[in-house]
Amino acid sequence: MLPLEGIKVADFGQGVAGPSCTLLLADMGADVIKVEPVRGELFRLYGAGWAAMNRNKKGLSLDLKFPECKEIALKLVERSDVLVEAFVPGVMERLGLGYKDVSKINPKIIYCSISGYGQDGPYKSRPGFDMCAQCESGILACIGEPDGPYVRIGSSLIDYGTGTYGAFGIVLALLARAKTGKGQWVDISLMESGIAMMNYFVAQYSATGKDPERLGSGHITGVPYRIFETKDKPVFVGVATDGHWKGFCEAFGQNDLMNDPRFAHPLDRLTRRNELEPIAQDIVKDYTCDEILEKLVAARVTCAPVNKVSEMVEEDHCVKARGTLVEVDYPPGDIQIKMSGVNVRLSETPGEIRFRAPLLGEHTTEILKDLGYGDDEVKELLKREAVKQSEA
Repeated sequence: MLPLEGIKVADFGQGVAGPSCTLLLADMGADVIKVEPVRGELFRLYGAGWAAMNRNKKGLSLDLKFPECKEIALKLVERSDVLVEAFVPGVMERLGLGYKDVSKINPKIIYCSISGYGQDGPYKSRPGFDMCAQCESGILACIGEPDGPYVRIGSSLIDYGTGTYGAFGIVLALLARAKTGKGQWVDISLMESGIAMMNYFVAQYSATGKDPERLGSGHITGVPYRIFETKDKPVFVGVATDGHWKGFCEAFGQNDLMNDPRFAHPLDRLTRRNELEPIAQDIVKDYTCDEILEKLVAARVTCAPVNKVSEMVEEDHCVKARGTLVEVDYPPGDIQIKMSGVNVRLSETPGEIRFRAPLLGEHTTEILKDLGYGDDEVKELLKREAVKQSEA
């Protein structure tokens, strides 16, 4: 039995944060119904990326401008344990599907709202993307070379982090409901997720009064600790302790450097970053990435190759040995796409990928009949284009 088997989720999410939240629930067995407009969620344009975030979900397509479709949505949430939505605050209320409306017909509902800035405060009505949170949380000001332009984090990490916080909040609320019998509202925002990810930078600033420096691929805790160029591909070297420093020097036969009084203490290495990093670069430049990895792994010094996606999908440890990536058909009979598997590994009740992401409205008829609608009623709704049914 999967951990969340029997939990019913009405998923009104969109974009990345909402769907990644419900993906975590679906992978652990929750019965997730993804509700989309009849034109489809905008992010379906991303094709394989959309499919990777919406596996293990059934698809229901409704035009909520129709009163009959609002009634369908209310019937769905009445029998759901969880509702997840990812709109600017006020949108669900205008649809008659806000927390107050839903909790009246289902007091035990766990209602999770994911938004840019949260459900109250002066910015609540602003739309917010991952990049907004990167900028306003202080993350972006810490990224890039000291004299270079600001650089966006390539992946939508705050979206994914927000989805994870949302799933965590939902599971906590389900545990609380098991004790109290009461539902509750889970309020998750991209901005606050970004601030949470800056936690130790905030603490450091409050103690020193200094903003974090932009160090490129470097770090405030160690030197040499950055990406270095090699004979073939870049490599990350992470010297964070005296043990790492000794291992680095010994791996490359640098006894003189190890005994150099300028770099004897971690604080000495930090204050002389601009002296030490060029020396380290000069040491590794005549080796290949694999040669450097072999030396440093043997010396127990933290290191890693800088992989492109095409290289990562052929990686030996997580991908090949641990099966981190899986292949799924999408659309049916078209292509096989690789995607991340179930990332949370439970020894007794592991999650699983049971089925691919739905075509637009693929399960509309099935869901409507399950809600008590007869064949003639379903045909009439389809005829009026109030709902959509796609065939696999």
